[in-house]
Amino acid sequence: MPTRLFSARWRELDGALVAGEARLAMIPEKMRQLLPEVELDPSVISVLLCSSTVAFLGLKWMVKKLVQQKMQEARRNRVRALGQMEEAVQQFKQENPEVQASRILSLPLIELVKKLKEGSLSPESVLYTYMDKALEVNQDVNCVTDFIQECVHLLQEVRTQKKKGSLYGVPVSIKDPIGYEGHVSTCGLGQYLGYPEQEDSVLVKVLKNQGAIPFVKTNISQCLINYDCSNLIFGQTVNPLNHKKSPGGSSGGEGALIAGGGSILGFGTDIGGSIRLPSSFCGLCGLKPTGNRLSGPVSYVQTVTGMVGPMARDVDSLALCMRALLCDDMFRLDPTVPPLPFNEKVYSSSTPLRIGYYDTDGYFLLPPCMRRAVHETRMLLQEAGHMLIPFIPPRIDYVMNELFMKGLFADGGAALLEKLELETVDPNSCSQINCYKLPFLLKKILAFLTKPLFPRFSSYLNALCGVWSPKEFSKLHAALMIYRREFLSRWRDLDLDVVLCPVLGPAFTLGYPGRLIAAVSSTMLYNVLNFPAGVVPVTTVTEADEENLKHYTGHYDDPWDRRLRQAVEGAVGLPVAVQCVALPWQEELCLRFMKEVERLAQRQKKQTEDNLQHAGSQADAGRDLQNDVQRALSHTAGQSDMQAQASRTTVQTNMLMDVQRTLAQTDLAADVQSVVQTEASLMTLQTDVQKTGPQTDLLADLQPHVSPQSSGLDVQPDVQTQLTHPDSETMPCQPDVQTQLIQPDVQPDVQTKLTQCDMQPDVQTQPSQPDVQTQLTQCDMQPDVQTQPSQPDVQPDIQTQPTHPDIETQPCQPDVQTQPTPPDIETQPSHHDMQTDVPTA
Repeated sequence: MPTRLFSARWRELDGALVAGEARLAMIPEKMRQLLPEVELDPSVISVLLCSSTVAFLGLKWMVKKLVQQKMQEARRNRVRALGQMEEAVQQFKQENPEVQASRILSLPLIELVKKLKEGSLSPESVLYTYMDKALEVNQDVNCVTDFIQECVHLLQEVRTQKKKGSLYGVPVSIKDPIGYEGHVSTCGLGQYLGYPEQEDSVLVKVLKNQGAIPFVKTNISQCLINYDCSNLIFGQTVNPLNHKKSPGGSSGGEGALIAGGGSILGFGTDIGGSIRLPSSFCGLCGLKPTGNRLSGPVSYVQTVTGMVGPMARDVDSLALCMRALLCDDMFRLDPTVPPLPFNEKVYSSSTPLRIGYYDTDGYFLLPPCMRRAVHETRMLLQEAGHMLIPFIPPRIDYVMNELFMKGLFADGGAALLEKLELETVDPNSCSQINCYKLPFLLKKILAFLTKPLFPRFSSYLNALCGVWSPKEFSKLHAALMIYRREFLSRWRDLDLDVVLCPVLGPAFTLGYPGRLIAAVSSTMLYNVLNFPAGVVPVTTVTEADEENLKHYTGHYDDPWDRRLRQAVEGAVGLPVAVQCVALPWQEELCLRFMKEVERLAQRQKKQTEDNLQHAGSQADAGRDLQNDVQRALSHTAGQSDMQAQASRTTVQTNMLMDVQRTLAQTDLAADVQSVVQTEASLMTLQTDVQKTGPQTDLLADLQPHVSPQSSGLDVQPDVQTQLTHPDSETMPCQPDVQTQLIQPDVQPDVQTKLTQCDMQPDVQTQPSQPDVQTQLTQCDMQPDVQTQPSQPDVQPDIQTQPTHPDIETQPCQPDVQTQPTPPDIETQPSHHDMQTDVPTA
């Protein structure tokens, strides 16, 4: 029975199929009956195809033209808005000339809020001061895209709030994609112009409830896919610290504005490092929270988590911001945000931490300065009592290509390219976009050909092919979960609290970020893992870092490594930062770790500055001492000249006196009358010299030399009056008489050496009458006599070097030296052999 029933039903089904086929066969026949038969000429078909192509291209050109017109209109609107902003600032300045802008701008966020709440500062003065500074910074670096005119009305609403919020009266800046009612979020694309937001984003609503005043929106990169900051609507933003460098991206406008002083608190978005990279390039503190800890405009990409986060000048500002945002308003307005208030206990804790660290991820070796920053911070943390443990993140090359790039461009970049069909690609993104535009087959071929020589680029091209089936996408998601468990397992095996690691930097030269997209491996890892991560500046690039960069080869020494070296050249003085990471939903611990790093880095910087200042003071003191000694030497040299003149006068006087006595005995006094006159003039000169040195003991030193009386016991008989042997030569100066001066205003150990050759300029004197030779008696003077004064402060023939190591007084260079005829005869008259009265002729 069942068999018969089954056979009957099978026959019915078969008959229905046959009838259906018959009806389908009749459809073309009926269509031919309804439509007239027309013979198509091939030329007509060609014309139709060409016309369709022309129409399509014309329509596309018109749409692009319309987009360009919108872009031009957007630029005009920006100029108009900034003009209104400047007019409002000038009007406020005229009405309130007493406002001290520099004082307001110098206050950190914590102190600013305190003064606003207590009333010592008004919200108006703070807002207009930052508006003025933002205009100045924008003129310098081109970072502001829109002025939020509603901030003036919001100012009045803030003043009427019954309860002053945590950010009462604080002007804040927001990144372009963060929605604000009545203002456009362009994402760097002209096609979004003309479509203003219908309502405020949840983040903006919470900021307003906490008393903050959003006043400007800031520039971004085209499509938010580049860590530069340039688009064809508003142009290129540059780094305020060095205009040849990029501020980072895609939140580069925020980084440039805050680093330039035009904003005290800003908000960016981060899907691969867009908060942390501008913070690193511009020397700021930035926090990428766990995905969905804050409500933001960036939604989940299946394997890469994006989020909104704060940027400021210090960690305390970030903590205050998170404390204000993690409130009931945030949890009520966005129920998808977990109701986790800010944990003040964790942030304020001082318990020592177990910190993992690494200076390279094994995929992209960062420049020497970034690795130096990690090791210096590690040493500071160890000295502060924390436990530092080496940590190696697993398989970063696999994460970069198979999880990050393939997950971000799972469709091979089709959605992105569709957005760019009606746009002109920004020049800074051309290299990146051109890779996305390659056909699937060509990507595979190039990946195969470049693998032996350029393995990283080969893997990158394979990743850009994306996944083209739901099965492959499910495998990708499963692989992500497996990697997260592997990473967490390694973290827990070491019992870590946080991790210290490098961040990409220092700031790249303009044009390089779009050509080194793979260099973001240090930041993209924690987007894939969905861990909170922050950036803290700790030092700056030094000349030694620049020198070490010349020897940088990277892990692969391939074109990317060489390009990275070129990108960061010329960065001396730019900030260098480190990255601090915690486990998911532990933003407070991450901030606490960042605060500890910031505190230690600032203390180290202060110590270094104090040491440099102390060294500079010592150097200045040394220079002052050297200048004083040089002046003393100059003064001493002048007095040495006077001493030399006085000494020469004394010697010549003694000679003339001896000759006078001899001539008097031979009745030749008349012949030496001229000599006596010469003696009188020399005595007058001696008196003048004595008057010029009242500040020194020069007079006392010269007194014994005025008229020494030779003793009969000191002179050998038959000594001729000729001072030198007739055939002797003038030799280089050999000092025979050295006089030491004690001067009150000169270093006591600086002594001046006088040579006898300075005292006798005309020593080689032969008697004019060869047959007349005057014999000196035992009481007469012997030539080349070394006179030793009796004063205790004068020591003959002793060369005393100055005690200062860098100062040495050399003996003067005389013109003539007196060489005694009998070299073995020297007479040193004692004190009792010298006369105090000058004998006259």
